[in-house]
Amino acid sequence: MESLFNKILATIKDNSACALATVVASRGSAPRKIGAKMIVFGDGSIQGTIGGGGLEKLVIVDAQKALRQKSSFLKEYPLDKKSGLQICGGKVSIFIETLAPKKRLVIAGAGHIGLALSFLAKLLGFDVVIVDNRRAFANKERFPHADKVICDGYAKAFKRIPADENTYIVIVTHGHAFDTECLEAALHTRAGYIGMIGSTIKIKHVYGVLMKKGIKKSALKKVHAPIGLEIGAETPEEIAIAIAAQLVETLRK
Repeated sequence: MESLFNKILATIKDNSACALATVVASRGSAPRKIGAKMIVFGDGSIQGTIGGGGLEKLVIVDAQKALRQKSSFLKEYPLDKKSGLQICGGKVSIFIETLAPKKRLVIAGAGHIGLALSFLAKLLGFDVVIVDNRRAFANKERFPHADKVICDGYAKAFKRIPADENTYIVIVTHGHAFDTECLEAALHTRAGYIGMIGSTIKIKHVYGVLMKKGIKKSALKKVHAPIGLEIGAETPEEIAIAIAAQLVETLRK
């Protein structure tokens, strides 16, 4: 049991996901008792066992589906001649739980909106990374709750952040030139979400600059700009709520 949990921790630390299949109920003749566990990885490899044979093969397929859908579910498997799993009869219920790294939110811009959003993001369970090129803003005194605070040029800072599909990037800097710099850097990552604040005119200008630099229009279509759900937000706190709501919407979809 300890080795299984250590493997799960190592997998998540490596920024990968896995599924844990646990026998939670059984009736009749079942290959393993309640509590038996098996880890299933994205490539179909496993560690541990819930009984082997046809049942295990079905659970592996279902676990891979759970990983693709980023979901968890309880499923009952009949163990009878009709199912082809065994002829002794019985049923077994298995809970398949997807275990993935925490979502990471990179907030480029440590101003009023960035500060308000950082608090909301922590409440939502994100690891929060703050990036700003101003020492007076990017510091642990202002962001004691953040997991990481980087004070550096934006382009350099993004190179220090491993951004994959579990990474959400919010661009709310103190100038359109810095927004442009951040968006260019963000578009060269595999981030699952990229959003940028700004008016229609500013967004059009930033996009124009980036397209002249070789960024394709198709790449820009995945950017949420203007960022946030339309709720009539005006204050920094209200704008942060609108952004957080869009992050949740993207996460759940």
